[in-house]
Amino acid sequence: MKYRAEIEVPDNADWQTLEGAKLKAEWHKVISLHDRMSRTDLTDKCGSCKHFVICEKGYAGSKCAGICMARRTNYKYRTTPKCKKYERREDI
Repeated sequence: MKYRAEIEVPDNADWQTLEGAKLKAEWHKVISLHDRMSRTDLTDKCGSCKHFVICEKGYAGSKCAGICMARRTNYKYRTTPKCKKYERREDI
């Protein structure tokens, strides 16, 4: 499990000030990209269409975008609402 917090301390902060800031910080759980993508509901979205192909290199490396082979469009996000050519994939 990963947690992340953001703290602000002056450049010349001593050890005690730094540790105090860590204790008072708001810690947030970091959810991995794979977990976020698996939790995303793709009902009636491009990502659940049989014409949608995820680009392995992805848009900016995220693997959240792909190409619609039915409409031959450039990058679309997998959470884009369905179009008229939408056909649900069987493996979902």
